[in-house]
Amino acid sequence: MARRKKRGSKIYAICLSIYILILCGAAVFGLTKVWGYAEEYEASRPAKAMDEYVAALSENLWDESIADAISAMPHEMQTDEECAEIVKSMLKNEISYSRIAGTGGSDVTANYSLRCGDHVFGTVTLKEDESKAGEVKYGMLPWIVYKEEFDFTGLYSSVQVTVPASYSVELNGHELGEEYIIESGIQYDVLTEYYQDYPNLPTKVTYKFDNIIGNLEPVILDENGNETVIDESRDDSQFITPVDEATLSRLNEFAGKFVERYKEYIAGEFEPSYGYQRLLPYVKLDSDLDQRLKAAQDGIFWSHKHGASVVTNSVSLNSAIYVGDGVYIIDISSSSTATTNNGTEEIQDNMKIIVTDTGSDIRAVTLELY
Repeated sequence: MARRKKRGSKIYAICLSIYILILCGAAVFGLTKVWGYAEEYEASRPAKAMDEYVAALSENLWDESIADAISAMPHEMQTDEECAEIVKSMLKNEISYSRIAGTGGSDVTANYSLRCGDHVFGTVTLKEDESKAGEVKYGMLPWIVYKEEFDFTGLYSSVQVTVPASYSVELNGHELGEEYIIESGIQYDVLTEYYQDYPNLPTKVTYKFDNIIGNLEPVILDENGNETVIDESRDDSQFITPVDEATLSRLNEFAGKFVERYKEYIAGEFEPSYGYQRLLPYVKLDSDLDQRLKAAQDGIFWSHKHGASVVTNSVSLNSAIYVGDGVYIIDISSSSTATTNNGTEEIQDNMKIIVTDTGSDIRAVTLELY
């Protein structure tokens, strides 16, 4: 009886082992199938082909296709070699890709855009590799690069700069011609109110150049050909040639004499015709200021009859701008003490005066208090 039980145990063990082996074989077979399916599925993903393509492109940043694309792009201010170095430098940054939705034309193609930062610089078309049809087991074909196109126009930048019309602008050693001027006749902000009467005042122009691969800084040259830098925080007075010391001295002397006589005339310290004659050597005949002085004589006569007087305490020439043709715009501050029937008053004045310099004398044309 014991012998029969022992024999039964052996048979059971053998059957169990065979069963386990069969299960293991089935499991291995199943896992092999699953693994093969997974591998084929992974190979059939377009993203896998794009990952491999981008990795190869990142390793070799220059090929004939890219060189041809650069050569075909307008870049008259840059050589092919300069553009090549710029593009290589750009492509050293991380290259990425994104699927272009709604493209491809069929289920067996897929289009992707190539990106460098925010710039799109090309497209890649993938298609299913039908040559592998006999090698796949589950009908999932791998993808291959079918077509690539590079377009670096997305890497273009532009330069725009506004300078005096007498200045010039260079890009990469090339002077920009008039064909790159997009706006002319721009008034100096410090001279705006004078252009109507003085149409020959200096103006500015705006240059714009679009076809720059990468970034180029413009070089600005003044009227003497010297490199200069525009201070964006300053007004347009920075473009106006400073008045020489000798002329400043003459203008300062004129300012002192003119302001004193002008205040005395306006206050009515002298009889109007006499006060006008005292002021006349400093005023241009028939000018705007001359007409205003004559028109004010009735009111001045009334002040004169009532004993008005004025004493000029100080006169300061703050600035002088030469605008051409012997014409200057001068800024003057003055202080004076005026006496009327109402008592004594301290007065602070600021004036902008346009004067003309004939070489022998200086005369006022217009006067504006501010």
